[in-house]
Amino acid sequence: MTDTQGKSLDHGLPPPVRVGLTGEGTYPMVMGGVSTWYDQLLTGLADHEFAIVTLVGEARTPCWEMPANVTSLTSVPMWDPPPRVPLAGRRAEDRRVRTLLAELWRAALPAGNGTETDVRNGSQALRGLALGAGKHRLSATLARVSSVEAIMSAWSEFKKSSDVTPVLTLAQAAEVAHHADRMIAVIDTPWPDVDIIHATSNGPSALLALAKHWADGTPLLLTEHGVYLRERYLALSHLDWPVRAALMGLTKLICQVTYAESTVLAPVSEFNARWSIKLGADPRRVRVVHNGVDVATYVPIDGEPSEPTVSFVGRIDPLKDLDTMIQAFALVVQSIPEAKLRLFGPIPEQNIFYHELLLSVVHQLGLEDAVTFEGRVPNARIAAEAGHVVALSSISEGLPFTVIEAMMCSRPTISTDVGGVVEITGTDAVAGLVVPPRDPGALAAAMVKLLKDNQERQRMGEAGRARA
Repeated sequence: MTDTQGKSLDHGLPPPVRVGLTGEGTYPMVMGGVSTWYDQLLTGLADHEFAIVTLVGEARTPCWEMPANVTSLTSVPMWDPPPRVPLAGRRAEDRRVRTLLAELWRAALPAGNGTETDVRNGSQALRGLALGAGKHRLSATLARVSSVEAIMSAWSEFKKSSDVTPVLTLAQAAEVAHHADRMIAVIDTPWPDVDIIHATSNGPSALLALAKHWADGTPLLLTEHGVYLRERYLALSHLDWPVRAALMGLTKLICQVTYAESTVLAPVSEFNARWSIKLGADPRRVRVVHNGVDVATYVPIDGEPSEPTVSFVGRIDPLKDLDTMIQAFALVVQSIPEAKLRLFGPIPEQNIFYHELLLSVVHQLGLEDAVTFEGRVPNARIAAEAGHVVALSSISEGLPFTVIEAMMCSRPTISTDVGGVVEITGTDAVAGLVVPPRDPGALAAAMVKLLKDNQERQRMGEAGRARA
């Protein structure tokens, strides 16, 4: 290109930024709000290149069509057997890893400090594990060494800090090690050459990011969509207390190290930001970037279904607490017998048992004709069209896309007061109703209120869109 005097204006464009994007159980393997965020990021930054490294459980086949600027996809199966590696130097490596595991677990369960972790020493131990092994060597070593001895020793000292702390049995320590060692083993997953590491979750995927950050100083950006520490606590609630306490000690330590080491933190809500700062993040490095949706895609919906209907859209998952929603709807039909509840969303393989549990609840309450599971839909607008009201009953969220999307469609929303929900709806019940989590009565009352009041639904729908 030249100007009018024939001088060259081609100053040379900078090369595209190469971003390493890492997460757990999300894009491109599953649908959901975080995957929607991934898709927005990838398509919105088409001039940059993305190498995706994702931790997977069951799902191994992408269900998203990835854009051309995704240069590579690496799936890291957390629960597969470790790969075979050369055994040269095995004894020295085993001794090194045992020493670092002992330091790590003393930091996760420090004697005399109650529930406070030792972030400084824990960071040094994790760094040693990350930098001291080559490709998959740590994974192979942990298959031989295990954390059991380190866990038992750390717990013995930890127990001295409280007379009420129970004994950790050998079987319980083995259960802790089964989960913890697979989490730690992901550290030595090889990385492509990138300019920035962008972690979309704390926990194991953040360990992946930390390893790259420690290895060559690659800047680390953390965007936490949900509060990983809180969600793990909820997910592990069924375990024996000593097992849960040990795993949560390690999880808290990993989260704190990630907050401390991240170059920039960009949580999706003020709620998440407060958690990260409480756990040690420097407030000067925290910048909240709320989720958003395409205004052109989510235009107002005209008309309503013929029957009074509440819809839900999201994955069928315990964090969505659909049991409470179904319990609430049993109260709704007492007041509005013809009402329907339509639940839209995929059923991840690991949640098949939860889906079966929900079906049994529907049967026990005699709601077979009122409650339906509709499966996955291409977008949330379809679910919004299906209902007079869109409801969310979650016990944990970051900044849920489904609430924003419903509001953009001018559908009134009822949501539980979790995560950044009130940052979307406001607290004055003008743009959306917010109820306490795990409260079927409050949720049912809000459903009945909006299903019966045509003018209020229209007013709230308009106010919701304006706010969104």
